[in-house]
Amino acid sequence: MPSPSLQKESPPAEYSTLSLLRMIWLHKLSILIIWVAITAITVAIAYKIPPTYTAEAQILVDPQKIPERLVPSLVNSDVSDRLTTISQQILSTARLQKVIDDFNLYSAERKRMYNEEIINLMRKNITIKLDRSWTNNRPGAFRIGYSGADPEVVAKVTNRITNLFIEENMRTREVQAEGTSEFIESALQDSRKRLAEMEASISSYRVRHNGELPEQAAAITGTLNRLQLEQASNREAIARAESSKSILDSTLGLAESTVDALAQRPNATTTMPQEDPTPVAAVPAPPRSKKTSEILEAQLIELKARLGDAHPDVKRMVRQIAVAQETEAKDEQELASIPKVAVKAPKASGAAMRASPDPNDRPEVIQGRERAQALRTQIALIEKEIVSRQADQERLNQTVTEYQNRLNIIPVREQEMAQIMRDHTSLLADYESLQGKNSAAKISSDMELRQKSERFAINDPAHVPGVPTSPNRPAIDLAGSIVGLVLGCLIAFTRELRNGRLLGAWELPPSALILAHVPQIAPSHSAAGSVWSPGSWTRRVAIVSLLLLPVLGFLAFRMRLGL
Repeated sequence: MPSPSLQKESPPAEYSTLSLLRMIWLHKLSILIIWVAITAITVAIAYKIPPTYTAEAQILVDPQKIPERLVPSLVNSDVSDRLTTISQQILSTARLQKVIDDFNLYSAERKRMYNEEIINLMRKNITIKLDRSWTNNRPGAFRIGYSGADPEVVAKVTNRITNLFIEENMRTREVQAEGTSEFIESALQDSRKRLAEMEASISSYRVRHNGELPEQAAAITGTLNRLQLEQASNREAIARAESSKSILDSTLGLAESTVDALAQRPNATTTMPQEDPTPVAAVPAPPRSKKTSEILEAQLIELKARLGDAHPDVKRMVRQIAVAQETEAKDEQELASIPKVAVKAPKASGAAMRASPDPNDRPEVIQGRERAQALRTQIALIEKEIVSRQADQERLNQTVTEYQNRLNIIPVREQEMAQIMRDHTSLLADYESLQGKNSAAKISSDMELRQKSERFAINDPAHVPGVPTSPNRPAIDLAGSIVGLVLGCLIAFTRELRNGRLLGAWELPPSALILAHVPQIAPSHSAAGSVWSPGSWTRRVAIVSLLLLPVLGFLAFRMRLGL
């Protein structure tokens, strides 16, 4: 070995690979002891860690059985969103607390932890994973897992949570479908109420403006034409009546003059009667005018040809004709009771005609006076007829004016009706649309109740796990073994650095002169006693460790298999 002075004068610049190997070889026993000790401790700790079992159940997203083009579903939310909502409901405190109480979970933890901490611990032990399908990247299934210490309890809890997901999904879909159906039903009732109010408003408008509606324009025009014809006929009748009255007035004047002349002649008892050379002229009959009933019958024929027998105006005209005929019959009876007389041509004053009859008058005077009285009666009847027809004419004028006003206001009513009917058409379209949606919503809700829509179905229920998912004892053992080996090497390197010795000639600089190599001389002992000699305790530990390593490995393998 080189002298200490030489070692201090030329210290090694760095450790080479041979130096590292040399240090490992020099401290092989201590490294082996540390390695075996830490490995054994790691194996013991891993054995003490309680195993955790995980059970998983697969839930299949079963699509709708009925084609959507026939019965569209009311629940169109994405499965991922719906699953998130259902997860929040299932993982609520009340639901999880019931599961914990039913299966007596976390009995040891409940002695030292608060209830909220236990709920959060269970939430961490529950996992939900989506399985993406091959179409549109939509989830075709998802998995629900639960981790715990007891395999049978883990499987039961997983199946319970799986059933909760299926029931909650079914209830959520039914509630959403029924809520949609109820909302549409409520909207339909409101629409029906508004439509009924609109129809009542239309009926009230029609009643309030009856006779001024656009669809009555043809009837109003026909009635107006009929009234105008009746008005013209009535005017002609008044003109004829006034002409007749004028003729009768002239005839009456002539009759009165004749009576006065006859009254002034001497009586036949005193003088011989002289034949009156004045011819007695017959009272000219007034020109015959058309009766009111005849005028109305002509108008009735025209109305029947244009409107038909069932029209209200035709029926009203029939009633008017019956009244006119009754009035004319009474007038004819009165005229028939008046005797027809002849009137003389000379005109006399009417003073004598109006005087009271004298019993001593001659017969011709009496006849003349009776003739004059009959003419006065005819004139009175004609005057009565003129007054009646003038009243009818005034009534006809008012009626014609009224119907003309109705005809003039029809465009205004047409605009108002158009606005009302537009609103009614819009409400009717909304009502029919809601009626169709309500029918579809009821069918869809019934489909949800019969479970023919999209639903969650258990594809693979949770089974009792046979192998724990944690802890991973082989990985822990391997990590502990690696840590022990590295720690032993670090301790050996640290001790070697503290010694500060030269491990070999390769650590000297190339310029260093090596005089000789002195080999290490060990004391001479027998082969049997050298291993167990007092100075060889490290060898004994190494041999014992080498013997224990297979035993520890076999025990770890049996524990890993659960034997």
